[in-house]
Amino acid sequence: MAKSRYSLNLGKPFGIKVSIHWTFLLLIAWIVFITLRQGLGAVQVLMHILFVLTLFVCVVLHEFGHSLTAIKLGGKVKSITLLPIGGMANITEMPEKPKDEFLVSAAGPMVNIVIAGILWVYLGLFHTVDAEAMEFESITASNFPVILLAANIFIVAFNLIPAFPMDGGRLFRSALSIYMSRMKATRIAKDIGQVFAIIFIFAGLFLNPFLIVIGFFIFLGAKGEYEMMKYQDILKNYIVEDILQTDYEKIDAEDSLGEAADKLMHISDNGFVVISGGDYAGILTKNNLIKGLSVHGKKGRIKDVMSENIKSTSPDTTLFDAFKNMQQNKYDMIPVFDKDKFKGILNLDNINEFFMIQKAIR
Repeated sequence: MAKSRYSLNLGKPFGIKVSIHWTFLLLIAWIVFITLRQGLGAVQVLMHILFVLTLFVCVVLHEFGHSLTAIKLGGKVKSITLLPIGGMANITEMPEKPKDEFLVSAAGPMVNIVIAGILWVYLGLFHTVDAEAMEFESITASNFPVILLAANIFIVAFNLIPAFPMDGGRLFRSALSIYMSRMKATRIAKDIGQVFAIIFIFAGLFLNPFLIVIGFFIFLGAKGEYEMMKYQDILKNYIVEDILQTDYEKIDAEDSLGEAADKLMHISDNGFVVISGGDYAGILTKNNLIKGLSVHGKKGRIKDVMSENIKSTSPDTTLFDAFKNMQQNKYDMIPVFDKDKFKGILNLDNINEFFMIQKAIR
């Protein structure tokens, strides 16, 4: 297992990176605190932790249902991350046909239905359940499979709430997309999702604070998905060459960080194309420069802090694909190459300005 800055990587089954975000530890700590506060013993505390870990295995399988179906239908999946509120599959390319989106969205809940079915068969064949005699105040070896079955049914029911960007909201959008444009369907699904989010937040004030967290997640997620759809609707009609910057600020790889800092203040707002021997060598962003100054001081060299391995794009790439690449990799600037020839740079600020201009023209 490898560590990253914010998460613990568990491996790459099926080529998909799976990791646990550090905030997941807060959930475990909260469970320990609650169970100890209830006066439960060490064995019961461990049973509660084991149950949560088992439940999150079900969540990972749920996300693999989405991910593998998306890949099967031509999509691309980068990672799956476990958070305290559940799992999140980073599907970088979602199939856009309504039927395909419906299948991808339905695949996750179907996994939980299968898990619930397996548990139901197990309980019927090997585990005698006396509902009247069974205690449910804490998790025990006796009620563990029963509660896990109920939890999987709850996951299915909760995910099918038509609140975009949850599974139910995506199913709803895919159904609407049959009868109207994907953009309009997304707007309607977003509005309904935000209504549900407000209901969750309001209910959380009186019932369970966790609902407030879920409500904000849904509200911001719906807004973010809709904003991305607006970018796609406009930028898919243009290519990188349409806003390619061929007039850019250059700096030599051998120059000092102090020289770069002076030029940044007086010449460039974003960063520089780094040149070595007259050829493109990399990109120096504001963040590169600031971090470099803190480590090396003004006498440090550009070549020691510049970004050399930024993924480039080509002039004929659609502007939306380039924008997605920059968003996912947190790039402010990327180089543009036509085959092996450096043509210029693509700047995230320029893409945003171009989007706003085209949106205003519409």
